[in-house]
Amino acid sequence: MVKAVKGTFIECDPAAREVLLRLNSEEKFIIEDLDSTHLFINSTHLERVQRALDELMDANTYKASNLPS
Repeated sequence: MVKAVKGTFIECDPAAREVLLRLNSEEKFIIEDLDSTHLFINSTHLERVQRALDELMDANTYKASNLPS
């Protein structure tokens, strides 16, 4: 019997893909790892994935306000 799962096709750079693969080890949301820049993920986890990537980008972004005057 065929089982259908609603998913979302995402395109990301290889670094973001590695982060998503690490997150996937905690909670399985990747349906198919297509290639080095494309993933097919479970749609119910899309917001969590976006939030995790946003947090990572914020943590790794240079902020000019931290410069001494």
